[in-house]
Amino acid sequence: MITPPTAQEQETLVALTKATGFFHSDEIEIVREMFESFVAQPDSDEYIWIVYREKQDAPPLGFAVYGPASLAAGTYDLYWIVVDKTHQDKKIGSALLNFIEADLRRRNARQLYIETSDKAQYAPTRAFYERRGYALAAHFADYYAEGDGKVIYFKSLKA
Repeated sequence: MITPPTAQEQETLVALTKATGFFHSDEIEIVREMFESFVAQPDSDEYIWIVYREKQDAPPLGFAVYGPASLAAGTYDLYWIVVDKTHQDKKIGSALLNFIEADLRRRNARQLYIETSDKAQYAPTRAFYERRGYALAAHFADYYAEGDGKVIYFKSLKA
């Protein structure tokens, strides 16, 4: 089931992020800051948080954060999608992404952009997006650091 997170789940969500082994400490701190912003203003659409749990009151097994792109009408960014390392390949990421796309269609969004790294470690992540119909929109070599480029995916949400 997919629900908004509770304020008490911050450390659980941060721990999920750390446990993936994909993110640097500064990125993990950004997750914490974005969650604090969400908790302070839960009705704001700046950062929309969702969590996946097996049943009501169960701990989160994954989460996603998305929101409107600055100065763009109907365009959204997916900031984070994280799934517990022991529960990957169980369709949790797909459930989160499907929920996001349905929510954005209800909001009359036109498109969703996702950015990730071009490092080999992220090959399964890129394949995940590609299998779900996301097209490569841009690739910037050595963007984050030497040997760590930025890959941007795009999907139109209009039928």
